[in-house]
Amino acid sequence: MNRKIKVLYISFLQFKKNFIQYPYRKFNFIELFLIWLSQKLTRSQFLVLSGILVGLSAGSAGVILKVFVHYIQSSISTDVPLQERLLIYGVLPMIGVTLTSFVVKYFYNGDEEKEISFILKDISKKQSKVKSSKMFSQILQSGITVGFGGSVGLETPIAVTGSAIGSNFAQRYRLGFKERTLLLAAGAAAGIAAAFNAPIAGIMFAFEIILTGLVFTDFIPLVIAAICGSLLSTIILNEDILFNFQARETFNHINVVYFLALGVLTGLYARYFLVVGQMVHKFFEKFKNKVIRKALLGGAILSILCVLFPPLFGEGYMNIRTIYQGNVDLLIEDSLFRYLGNSDVIIIVFLSLTILIKAFATSITLSSGGNGGNFAPSLMAGGLLGFVFGFSLEIMGFTDVPTTNLMLVGMAGVMSGAMYAPLTAIFLIAESSSGYDLFIPLMIVSVTSYIINRSFSPINPSFKELAEKGDIFTTRQDQNILSHISLNECINPSSIVIRTTDSMEEVLHIFRNSDQNSMAVVDANNQFWGVLNREHLRPFLLNKESADGTSVSQLAIAPPFIISPNDSVMEVTKMFDEADVWQLPLLDEDRRFKGFISRSKILTNYRALLRDYSE
Repeated sequence: MNRKIKVLYISFLQFKKNFIQYPYRKFNFIELFLIWLSQKLTRSQFLVLSGILVGLSAGSAGVILKVFVHYIQSSISTDVPLQERLLIYGVLPMIGVTLTSFVVKYFYNGDEEKEISFILKDISKKQSKVKSSKMFSQILQSGITVGFGGSVGLETPIAVTGSAIGSNFAQRYRLGFKERTLLLAAGAAAGIAAAFNAPIAGIMFAFEIILTGLVFTDFIPLVIAAICGSLLSTIILNEDILFNFQARETFNHINVVYFLALGVLTGLYARYFLVVGQMVHKFFEKFKNKVIRKALLGGAILSILCVLFPPLFGEGYMNIRTIYQGNVDLLIEDSLFRYLGNSDVIIIVFLSLTILIKAFATSITLSSGGNGGNFAPSLMAGGLLGFVFGFSLEIMGFTDVPTTNLMLVGMAGVMSGAMYAPLTAIFLIAESSSGYDLFIPLMIVSVTSYIINRSFSPINPSFKELAEKGDIFTTRQDQNILSHISLNECINPSSIVIRTTDSMEEVLHIFRNSDQNSMAVVDANNQFWGVLNREHLRPFLLNKESADGTSVSQLAIAPPFIISPNDSVMEVTKMFDEADVWQLPLLDEDRRFKGFISRSKILTNYRALLRDYSE
């Protein structure tokens, strides 16, 4: 045996002998080997290895979910008479949403966290530690929802699954916050790359959505993970499962005006899509504690919509492919609209209604208990919108209308506006269609749509509430750092409490022997009464005035602000800025004094975190 290899082998055996003594955790041989490697390799080398392993794992999860759903839907025969097919559309979506809610309630203890927003919250509030159950729960739940016709996509659950895999890998091998976050993002990138066979889109998704407000110099593991995920899907999945479009027209700069108009249309539709989502979510919030009833109601409405508009059934990629191949008449034949004929007007009316109702179908699926995401719905709606726009121009007599291209870039437009992710949308369509020559129209439409939606709301409405609470990172670096500081870390340990019944002599003695400038005053029931400041007591401390006849309760003043345990450090910082003081009292829900929040402690913690982030 080579001497160097022999030395490494002996080193590993010694490590195993020592490490196996840890009784609180069980590791198999492979895990022990990886832990040993993490100590022998440099940080960068181990991160590269981690990127490969996380990428392969997340890519495999994405492939499994795609195959799982494809198997369910292929076993549902739609090659039957229209009446039987409509029965399928009228029953299965309700079964899927209800079954998903049942699984969540009874197998996952009602854990309904299923969107990207909760991953962002885990990054900000839980040091990028994602529940281990998320590594497989999303596959089962979204597989049931979409497999049975839920009008959502699989890409968000794949991204969540990949994020959980990356986070738990990092936790298992005791990596720090930066490494955990990087591998979490790498898992999400690999999942998206596997879902679309689009590694660059996966990377852009990680940077635009997952890593918002964070700065990383190590991005090679993320790139490697995306490549691994994409390669796996390419090798295992066939084109019937993958999102893949090849045919298109050559881009002509004369058609720029068409793409500008489409950018405006997709931007307005994306805003409509988001507003409908919020309205529907608010409606189903009324049934928050009635999980199964909510699922039955939402599932029933969804089933009715699928009967009226069959393209709403499932992800919808097959409908886009049908139109893409020039068989739009088949969509009419599969619906009740077949009895109205298949004239151009009927086609436009049918597809336009489908586009408008798609926003409701998706929101109902998600809000009533289904599991999925907005990737596929935004792409489907965008593709239909682009086609309707181009087809309408053709009917009106315009010549050389690039309808196929309009359909492709329409997908990017709606996705860009609905998800606030223009780069992800641009590269996703470019990679999926090998349409790199369409970069100019893709950028025109995506950026126009994005700008329109930013004009309505600077932050994605789906994340706005969490951002305002400081629960997720935003592009504001100061707010991101402050969100990592808890109020308990900012309590002045030297906080002093005096009572309204204390004599002034006792109070003055306490102040003379303390370096504190403020003290809290409480009454006989320990209820907060006010604050005594050294400045107000100065005449008495300097014996310029007599304290005779003066009580503590008379001198105590109300502070400019009172802090509650539910206030964020960001909100507290604003209070300090407005009041221009160095301490404010923290009270519990019963108005009992918990301590003074110190402005200087906040600044000290802020500087420490800023130093950690910049290293």
